[in-house]
Amino acid sequence: MLQRINSLSIKLFGVFLITGIAYFYLLDFGVRSLILNEEVRDTLDYYQTSYLGNLMEDLGYPPNAQTAAKITQDMPFDILITGGGFEWSSTDKFPNTDEIDFQPSRWDSIKINNGNDQAPKIVEDSKFARYQYRTYFQIPYGEYIITMVNPKVSIEAGPTYLFEAIALISLSILLLTFLLVKRMINPIQNIQQAATKIGQGDLKHRINVSREDELGVLAKEINFLADNVVEMLEAKQRLNMGVSHELRSPLTRAKLQVEMLSDPIKRENLLDEIQAMESIISTLLESEAINYGHKKLDMGIVDIHKTIKDLISTSQFLEGIKIRFDFGEEITIDADPILFQVMLKNILENASRYTSDKKKQIDVETHQEDHSIEITIRDYGPGLNMKDIEKVFEPFYRAEESRSRNSGGYGLGLYLTKQIVDAHGGQISIRNHENNGAEVRVILPTKQS
Repeated sequence: MLQRINSLSIKLFGVFLITGIAYFYLLDFGVRSLILNEEVRDTLDYYQTSYLGNLMEDLGYPPNAQTAAKITQDMPFDILITGGGFEWSSTDKFPNTDEIDFQPSRWDSIKINNGNDQAPKIVEDSKFARYQYRTYFQIPYGEYIITMVNPKVSIEAGPTYLFEAIALISLSILLLTFLLVKRMINPIQNIQQAATKIGQGDLKHRINVSREDELGVLAKEINFLADNVVEMLEAKQRLNMGVSHELRSPLTRAKLQVEMLSDPIKRENLLDEIQAMESIISTLLESEAINYGHKKLDMGIVDIHKTIKDLISTSQFLEGIKIRFDFGEEITIDADPILFQVMLKNILENASRYTSDKKKQIDVETHQEDHSIEITIRDYGPGLNMKDIEKVFEPFYRAEESRSRNSGGYGLGLYLTKQIVDAHGGQISIRNHENNGAEVRVILPTKQS
């Protein structure tokens, strides 16, 4: 949920939504301020009262039906004249004015310049109303009441939907702008996905660059960075492989020379050192070959429980250590049998090295899921610091307590183990368990694609 909230698209949508709401409120405030502005109102009132004054003059006094008919023929309104025993309407469908709620208007008095002495010179107390989508003006004119309705009754009236139309147009513009901006930043998601794949180790993945703007430049830079990483890793591999191969010949010659020493103590010490160097070189070559795909897996059917028990029974480093098994039903998987044994041997040897003297025990558990198996190997040693847990699968890394070679190991066992697990499409993790000690968990698919 938090990731969705942090999405750039969600934030962008929120910005446009807030912008739209602010736009509507400002538009409404601006229109209302304009309409309610005293100067504007006074100007409009002046022109309206002047227009009505001219209209009253044209009607004459007393009002004349023929004149009124001629006026309404060219005007966009109907007229009803009542009073003084006279009633006339420009249409026989004029609404009943008794049903209309008239309110006093804000207009000043209407001045009428009429040569007729009987005609009023000033008209006051005019009224205004909105009724069934029409505008009504009611003006007292001496003994008469002049009622005007706009638009004409013969014209169908309905809501104008002015505000709704403005809102719809504004929303459409904002939506179009949002879609255009979103289309412009869509490549960010592709760049993010590509960067994630490259960061997870898929160094062959590249971003398809089809733009020349800043995002296109960023994509090209990420591709360039990935190319450089691949070149550096290949250079590292060539160096490791070359150095390892070149060291084997002088080590072999040194071993022959040491065998000829007369002092048995020096001979044994030197042979141990040479054997350690040979072990490091062999492990490095094996790791690099698996890591870079130069070693093809020799797949076969592996019986998990039988392989574990056979390995434990033949491993001298497990002498004196109690092994507690927690096996379920028989489990077989597709794996390279030799590499699978190397993986198990490295984990068990690491556990035997650190399990405590008080509880010299190692737990081995297996569990089968639908398409995978889980192997858990647990020791009862001092456990690991958090900074060590994050680095134990790196080459030549050893925890602070085991920096000395006297504790055994060269920091390559778990590194090779991880390469084997990765080559089989599995996962490996290590953590401290609740009874003190380290717990290594390996998850492997039962079938290889």
